[in-house]
Amino acid sequence: MTNRRSTNFFTRQEQARSNCRNLVVVFIVALLAIIIAIYFAFRLICYINLSTNVFTTSETATNLMQRSSFLWWDPAIFILVFIGVILFIFTAGIIKMRQLQKGGGAVAKMLGGRCVAKSTNIPAERQLLNVVEEMAIAAGIPVPEVYILEKETGINAFAAGLTINDAAVAVTQGALEKLNRDELQGVVAHEFSHILNGDMRLNIQLMGIIYGILIVGIIGGEILDNHRISSKSIVLFIAGLLLTIIGYIGTFTGRLIQSAVSRQKEFLADASAVKFTRNPLGLASALKKIGGYIYGSQITSPTALQASHLFFGKSGSDFLFPDFLATHPPLSERILLLDPSFDGIYPRVEGDGQTFPSIQRSSALSAMDNSDSPSPGLMPATVKATDIVDCVCSPNLSNLQRVSDILSSIPQQLKDMLNTPAGSAILIYALLTGNKCAERELQLSTIARSFAAPGNNEDFLYLCELAANLKDEQKLPLVELALPSLRQLSVMERTNLLETVDSLIQADGEITLFEFSLQWIVQQYLSKNGKAFEKTGYSHISQVGYHILIVLRALANAGNRGNSDAAQLAFNAGVSRIPELACKSPDYYYTENINFVEINTALKKLNCSSFKIKQLIVDACAHCVFADKTVTAAEAELLRVISLALHCPLPPFTPHKSMISNTE
Repeated sequence: MTNRRSTNFFTRQEQARSNCRNLVVVFIVALLAIIIAIYFAFRLICYINLSTNVFTTSETATNLMQRSSFLWWDPAIFILVFIGVILFIFTAGIIKMRQLQKGGGAVAKMLGGRCVAKSTNIPAERQLLNVVEEMAIAAGIPVPEVYILEKETGINAFAAGLTINDAAVAVTQGALEKLNRDELQGVVAHEFSHILNGDMRLNIQLMGIIYGILIVGIIGGEILDNHRISSKSIVLFIAGLLLTIIGYIGTFTGRLIQSAVSRQKEFLADASAVKFTRNPLGLASALKKIGGYIYGSQITSPTALQASHLFFGKSGSDFLFPDFLATHPPLSERILLLDPSFDGIYPRVEGDGQTFPSIQRSSALSAMDNSDSPSPGLMPATVKATDIVDCVCSPNLSNLQRVSDILSSIPQQLKDMLNTPAGSAILIYALLTGNKCAERELQLSTIARSFAAPGNNEDFLYLCELAANLKDEQKLPLVELALPSLRQLSVMERTNLLETVDSLIQADGEITLFEFSLQWIVQQYLSKNGKAFEKTGYSHISQVGYHILIVLRALANAGNRGNSDAAQLAFNAGVSRIPELACKSPDYYYTENINFVEINTALKKLNCSSFKIKQLIVDACAHCVFADKTVTAAEAELLRVISLALHCPLPPFTPHKSMISNTE
């Protein structure tokens, strides 16, 4: 399967942008075909209406003269139709886009999904949440919302969202009932690869575009459904029939675009899922169950046609050109790439909620897990600065196992706090509450004014003690686990939370690496000021050089507090990786204070850069962190936060043994 995928996240993104430009041509051709078809349909209706008047009015001679002089081609009318159709289709697409800007949860609800509560005690739902949480943290992205399509008995799933900030993962009730943990993990890993590879954003944009060209057929269908044939409504009925026929141009083109985008991305997602879990048989078994299940991967929602390219498996079929317009490769082809021993016979899956035992990984894969020399593109157990760029959006089993161990080591009492928005907020406060008496008193008074003020100070202080005893590597995963619950807060509650977090951090007059990381994550994923469709505005280093220097300077200073020489060495190591900056010998100054506002602004600007520039930034930051041959857990987390700000998620990593330090 390696020949179907690129080895570098940044290369894949550039390839995706190139493919999108090709699809624009297909869309324009479809649009022109629809305009021409609607024009002649309009002229046909005018002709029919004129012919009807010939036989229903007394002015027969006049009408016959009008009929004989009727022109099928009228440039003025064509221009009016052209402008009208363009405005109508683009307006419909924009309206749809605005609906989808609410995030992946809006798409899941549109398809009949129900959000899974963090406090659920249903074993199957609890298992799904655990799988999603582990994979999200192992992939270095915020934990997405989880939905279940309760009315769907087919085995299917999808990931939706415009950015990693508003992503949602949804599975059908059939998948929840029929798949064991290994199979479910394989399917969820497949969907996570769509999030990490940037497919999810493209898929949502396609939904808006495709809706615009599908709307003609949708209107025609509505007319036919709501009008019967009669002498008074014959023209309206014919109009509905013609719009339905013309609408198939949009349907055909929409399916063509979906299939062109989706097919190869499914192979890439399968390959990425295998690299993530190192268990190809789990994913292969899920696909086999689809083939042997009476409902397959079918989706019955009437809106499924718009979202068919989102799903894990084929959600429906076309009566015309079923193979040509298929949004997914044949099941057998996908399975053979995962399990070469597959004989083409699908095991029968009963419709009674039956599940199967977990799949054991083959001895060959187990040997790979214990090997000291990882496969190309896989992140080794320990990394160096030169490895970081290839680690972006490339999680593997070692990341998953590490995160699983970290999460299992967190006290259950702290994890139980995450079941409610208020409990999650209180836990965030506990992580930020200091041990100094004067500082703590000020912080407690601040917390008392919060919407989530704890009822008992003694219980809260005990919670603070538990939080203080956490290892550095446990703290940010706990924050990431809190995000789904915090997203349920109202706008006023979010504002109050962000203000309280800022006050708690400012209480002692300094910002630590952990505090900066926590504040950035919480602010980024709870504020509503970000643009869903952020455009790439900067394609040259000169446009963002100043902002790169801000980030490198802050990273060097924060990672080498009290040692200005080491900080300057780190700064120079980062700058040297970008020749356009190094040749200018940029000024450097040392400070122990982290300017959160300045760095936050710089990261927002850098996020608008091309992926080529982002690759240079991530590489420079990595060399800045690794320059002193000692990497603290807090430094590693800050590097991951910067990568996340650029939408280039970096999985949790362990620095090379010679670089590990337990002090900040």
